[in-house]
Amino acid sequence: MADTAVGVGAGRSKHSLLADALSSEITGGKYKVGDLLPSEPQLSQRFGVSRHTVRAALRTLHQLGLVSSQQGVGTQVDETRLVSRYSHSFNSAEDLLQYATSTPVRVLDREEVVVDAAMAAQFGCKAGEHWWRVRTVRQDPSRRAVVAYSEIHIPLAFGAVLAETAKSREPIFALIERRFNETIVEIQQDIACISRLKAEEARQLEVPPRSPGMEITRRYIGRKGRVLEVARSVHPSEVFKYSMRVQLRHGNEP
Repeated sequence: MADTAVGVGAGRSKHSLLADALSSEITGGKYKVGDLLPSEPQLSQRFGVSRHTVRAALRTLHQLGLVSSQQGVGTQVDETRLVSRYSHSFNSAEDLLQYATSTPVRVLDREEVVVDAAMAAQFGCKAGEHWWRVRTVRQDPSRRAVVAYSEIHIPLAFGAVLAETAKSREPIFALIERRFNETIVEIQQDIACISRLKAEEARQLEVPPRSPGMEITRRYIGRKGRVLEVARSVHPSEVFKYSMRVQLRHGNEP
């Protein structure tokens, strides 16, 4: 079956379309709880996509709570209906990029803002500088529910990338790297609970006013310690789970 079988087009990635196809088969009754999905080579041949695409699609099914995997056994169906929680696993910068490109994003607006003292301390710049602020919302790729409302700040000099945000699936930090020959060497991340979302945040997330939420702030650091982007995202506490795996080195391991 050719790539067109998973509906390549409309700006969506192959692995998100494949995930949609497989989740529809699971929820539609083709597979029962406990059944094993076809192997990666079989799925690759059936849908005419690469093994990399298949693995990315299976990760999405894991995040949706539909399947689990065990080495030497395969990918097993755990649920035949979509669970209510959207889970995002972040183990590397590559996973973050995949998340950004696989979840549909809508740009609400962009505005030139003057950095105040509090923002300057967070952005690593001087108060009075002008930065761009971009507001976006992201959706669950399967159910279209809003899972994130974000405010992204970038230095004014990088404003040329904003024209690409409407037509590119790449996140802003990736556009900055490519267009300005920058390299992100570090991502600093803070996660916090919010007892009450602001009125505008609740409205954009489509949850009741004063609902609790989760806040993730990321600072993308380039060469020589320059902050290339600061992104603050808020998520509904009831429908979002954030997972991270840390691999430790022991003894004299390289």
